[in-house]
Amino acid sequence: MSRESPKLPHQTDDIFLTDGGTETWLMYKRGFDLPEFSAFHLLNDPRATAALREYYSAFADIALQLGTGFIFDSLTYRASRDWGRLLGYSKEGLAEMNHKCLELYRDIAVEAGMAADKIVISGCIGPKGDAYKTNEGLTVEAAEAYHSEQIETFKAAGADIVTALTLSATDEAIGIARASATVGLPSVISFTLEKDRKLRSGETLKQAIETVDDATNNAPAYYMINCSHPVDFGPALEPQPWVNRIRGLRANASTLDHGTLCQLGHLEEGNPNELAEQYRDLKNTYPKMNVFGGCCGTDYAHVEKIGKALLAVA
Repeated sequence: MSRESPKLPHQTDDIFLTDGGTETWLMYKRGFDLPEFSAFHLLNDPRATAALREYYSAFADIALQLGTGFIFDSLTYRASRDWGRLLGYSKEGLAEMNHKCLELYRDIAVEAGMAADKIVISGCIGPKGDAYKTNEGLTVEAAEAYHSEQIETFKAAGADIVTALTLSATDEAIGIARASATVGLPSVISFTLEKDRKLRSGETLKQAIETVDDATNNAPAYYMINCSHPVDFGPALEPQPWVNRIRGLRANASTLDHGTLCQLGHLEEGNPNELAEQYRDLKNTYPKMNVFGGCCGTDYAHVEKIGKALLAVA
């Protein structure tokens, strides 16, 4: 499907919304089992596909109502080789699923009546291994080789941008940024922070961003923070030039640490109104930020409140 190329977030000051915690919504709000935490696999189930249409359509309607751009994202988070192999996918079968995910986004955008220049189709990448482990054996070169397969598939499927979520080490981020540059797609690098306000690898956010930029000649279009809460990542920010490289936030609904959240067995939705106020305050302090969504425990209810709070100051 050919369409007009949209302006991407780093090319404008316009606000873009994106989705929330896809996997936690599917598991706890709709009762689906997610083997290997893989949402893309649900497109093989007509009932689950209908739920995914409901999920993304709700976000599309919010973006239309508020007049913002929208970034379709997250469904391919674990649609890469190692995770696909655990679910029984061949290389060809996995590529087909990545195509199906991006086509679902396009279908929903058309059904919602969204203008072509208001939608961004993002090829979402997750870590090669567990997002909450350091994966110390993964070198820059290995990360580039591994992730290039999925990024090449995104290019063939017509993605506008590549978004790598929940990264906890700079070597993998560098590999992804280099692979994206080689394929010819803009990349977004999103780090997650622990309670000590550092990456699991021990680097500060400032160190991580500067390390990736230095190693890639500023290849990422911009950076994001996800799978952390504003009470944790907020103090890691400062009014310095490096923070201008951060344009997006996808916060967890809860302030609980990653290990606790993974063991709860139920959904922690936090306080959506409070989260929206925290986003508004961060946008006021760091005006370059213009991409806003959610992560674990959030859904379209949170993002709608966030969007309304932001537009009051936009």
